[in-house]
Formats: sequence, C-alpha cells, structure tokens
Amino acid sequence: MNQLLKKMEEKGITWVRLLVIDIEGHPKFMIIPRSFLAEAGAGIGIDGSSIPGFTTVNESDLIAKPDVEHPFFLEDEVVLFCDVEYKDGRQFEGDPRGILRKVLTGNTFYVKPELEFFLIRDGVPIDNRGYMDAAHGLTLVETACNSVNAPIERVHHENGPGQYEIEPVIAPALAVCDTIILLKEMVKKKASLHGMTATFMPKPFMGEAGSGMHFHVLLEKNGQNLFESPSQGLSETALHFIGGLLAHARGITAICDPTINSYKRLVPHFEAPVHITWGRGNRSTLVRIPQGGRTRIEYRAPDPSCNPYLALAAILGSGLEGIHKKVEPPQEMTGNVFEMSELPGTLPTTLAEALTELEKDELVTTTMGEHIIQQFITLKRKEIKEYNTQVSQWELDNYMEC
Repeated sequence: MNQLLKKMEEKGITWVRLLVIDIEGHPKFMIIPRSFLAEAGAGIGIDGSSIPGFTTVNESDLIAKPDVEHPFFLEDEVVLFCDVEYKDGRQFEGDPRGILRKVLTGNTFYVKPELEFFLIRDGVPIDNRGYMDAAHGLTLVETACNSVNAPIERVHHENGPGQYEIEPVIAPALAVCDTIILLKEMVKKKASLHGMTATFMPKPFMGEAGSGMHFHVLLEKNGQNLFESPSQGLSETALHFIGGLLAHARGITAICDPTINSYKRLVPHFEAPVHITWGRGNRSTLVRIPQGGRTRIEYRAPDPSCNPYLALAAILGSGLEGIHKKVEPPQEMTGNVFEMSELPGTLPTTLAEALTELEKDELVTTTMGEHIIQQFITLKRKEIKEYNTQVSQWELDNYMEC
C-alpha cells in the first residue's frame, strides 16, 4: 500500500477508480481520493442488490476489497480491481474474480486473448480494409493500448471491414482478465472521443466475419510448460486437457458465448468454430494448437461479449478435469472441418440450447457454483423471452403481405 501511495504521489495522481465486475463482465466503479485509499484498502461497503447477478435487497451488504498488489496506472488515475467478500471475510460466491481465483488455486496458467471488435460510425464500419491492411483506425487502437499499462504483443486490422484485433502479451490468467476489461473500456472511450463507436458485439454485420475472443492457454509448474513434450511436441497433459475441454465444450458454451447474437457468429465458413474438434494449426477446429512460439492450446469459441473471468474458469476447469481423469481427445483433424461429412458433435446453435447444456453439465455448474448458475440462467432466459417478443425488420419485409 505504501509503495502504491508513494508512486501515485510521484506521478501527481490524486484519484483512484475501484472496479467491481458483475456477472456479465461489466465493470461497476466508484472513485475515491488518494487520501482515502489507505482506509479503503481494508474494504468498502457496497450494495450488492444493485449489481446484476449479486444479491437481493434483504441481503445486500457486501465488501469490495481493492487488489492493491496489481494496480493499473492510466492517464490520470489508478485503477484497482476489487475482490468481493462478506463482512466476515468469506469470499462472495457471486464474484467472477473469486470464481476464477478458486479454479487457479494450486495451478499456474498463462493466457493470451485475441480481442476482436469493430469500429463504426453512423452504423457502418469506418473502413473497407482487410486482414493486416493499413487502416486509419489503427492509430486510435494504438492510443487506447498505450493508455493501459499492460504489455501488448500485437495490434492489427482483422478480416472484416472496420474490424480490429488486440493481442496482449501472454500473462497470468487473472491479470489477463483485468487487462481485457480495461482494454474494452479504453477502446470505447477513445472511439467515442473521435465520433465513433467501438462494438464488441459478436456478429454486428450480416455476411461479414464476427468478432471472437480466442483464449491461448498453457499450464506451468516450476517454470516448465506442462503442455510441451520435447519428443512429441504435445505432452500427455496437453492431450488430456484437450480431451476434458472437448468433453465439456457444449456445457461451457453459454458461459463463453452468452448472448443471442453470439450464435449468429458460430456458423460455418467465417473461421468461427462449429464442430467439437481439434487440430494443429487448423483454424476450422474448435481447439487449435498454434504453430510457433510456446506450445499452448487455443480455444476458439468465446466471443468478446463474455465475462472473461467466468469463461476462463469454465475453460480451465474443464481442461483440469481432463488432466485429472486422463480423458483422451478424439482423433485430430487435419483437413477443413467444414468440408467433412462425418464429424463428432457440434456446439449449441442457440442460447436456449446452450443454457440447457449448461444445466446438464455437473462439472461446469460445480465450477461456477449454484449462485452464479442460477443468476446467469435467470438473466439469460429473461433475455431470450424479451427477444422472442420482438418483431424484426426481416419479419416485416417477408410476412407483412401474408
């Protein structure tokens, strides 16, 4: 704490933003002066009933405890993520950061996300550029990245018009999720200042590629990459992790792809996964082993609308069970999966189907906990009900003259 306060004073920073993450991955925040930070370090009371997925009004008092060991120094403030507890110090079971911390207990996972999004103006993409092309939106994205004191591996234009991607450097799992939250907020802020909108909606434009948020993961022990085998490339641990991940792929989809719109991205021929398969360097599979760099496992289903803490908890928990139970993966796919006739199962095709699979998956429901599962399913079924009562322009165009 003293070191943080000293650094803030040296930089002339007088305000601290404390973030609490709700069940959907949205940051709630309060701003406190530097002079109150020492006292706030022990925890600040918050109203859990006013945060989606937290508590009811009759049991609303919770404590937000700042993580002072991992501050983010932004342009004119310090951001501290908070862990949420009860008054007696017990972890609040609805805190997404706490869910991920529990999965990480005794395990050292390093993670790299691929965060994709669109920059639009007046409802249309800001450019018509393609993969790795020069585009004027890159300057804005670079500025946003520079505003977050987290190392970035690369920034580039993606396949879709106005679509961009940020890849932070591989880092410990919890820190990566914090970085994702800040990058999304900063990109939105910078876009707004330039008369644009940054959207992390999975499929904003018909006929164009959607936005994903692939997760690259590796497991370390005593500095050794447990997914790597000097002789075989992939270790038995890696293969069992893949086996567990694929075995629970249908059960974790609702967590990784939590919106109705998510399932308009998960369709063939747009590089989004559909079939529960794996392969080395194969972008048509659900699980890919990237070629080059450290041996790691890439899970390609998640999209940027997900809560990254919960998505990673589901992914890592599934893989860890595979390691524990020595689950063998199915046969590796070497060709274009979209062109094959005989394949294993597919991911759910709708949010409703994904929620049904989530309820049936005992490992995922245990990993998330009863509180998160009940709140998440209730929230999402309400979303589906609201959507099903809407009348779209497509329906008006096609059925008005019936």
